[in-house]
Amino acid sequence: MDPLIFLTFIVALVSSILSGMAGVGGGLIMQPYWLLIGLSPAQAAANASFLSLGIGVGSLTAFQKTKYLPGHKKLIILLASITVIASVIGALLLPHFEANSFKPALAIMTIAALPLLFVNKKKLSTFKHSKRIGIILFSIFVVAGSITLSSTFWILIAILLPTLFSLTILQSTVIRRLMGVIQAVILFALLTISGNFVWLYAVAGIIGAFTGSYIGTRIAISKGDQFARYALASMALVSALALLI
Repeated sequence: MDPLIFLTFIVALVSSILSGMAGVGGGLIMQPYWLLIGLSPAQAAANASFLSLGIGVGSLTAFQKTKYLPGHKKLIILLASITVIASVIGALLLPHFEANSFKPALAIMTIAALPLLFVNKKKLSTFKHSKRIGIILFSIFVVAGSITLSSTFWILIAILLPTLFSLTILQSTVIRRLMGVIQAVILFALLTISGNFVWLYAVAGIIGAFTGSYIGTRIAISKGDQFARYALASMALVSALALLI
């Protein structure tokens, strides 16, 4: 048996526990891991998309029958539609962009956005165009995230959703995970068609990702919204610093 199969399971498990606790960020560990074990950038992208399915489904499973399931059906349908269109556009533009050129700007944007996690949402919700701005930014971030295959844009979305849509951190996590699953399905399908899927590592990874995300999300739910807020802020800061290294 290839020892990398078991190692992939362990790395995916640990990174997904952290991702489940923070609501985002598992890609910070898994993206470089795929390259370290010898996968090409295209193979790494395909496998990462597959793992995102496991992380998203694991987290959504943990949220079942909790008070954090949002009732904003119109918002969810709108964001889901945007995610489908933006993911396809991003995937088509992917070959024409160099992801490394985005890193400094992403780091600055992430650090600058961190204070938004701690602002008074009631004051922002009275701002007439807050939801409209949120929808525009969400669309841009999903397209950019599909182009760069960077989890940093989902961290920015994680900050955006509770700030401009008057959601709790854990409510926004449910919506974000659902959108992440939609994006992952599209990117995985498009990248796999070109023969970039390494299924042995991917299967080991998705089992670890589902399990870890479920465990991490249950921890976040048990600790409450304030814990999730600081976990997200910590993961966002680590992400920004990693981009500057």
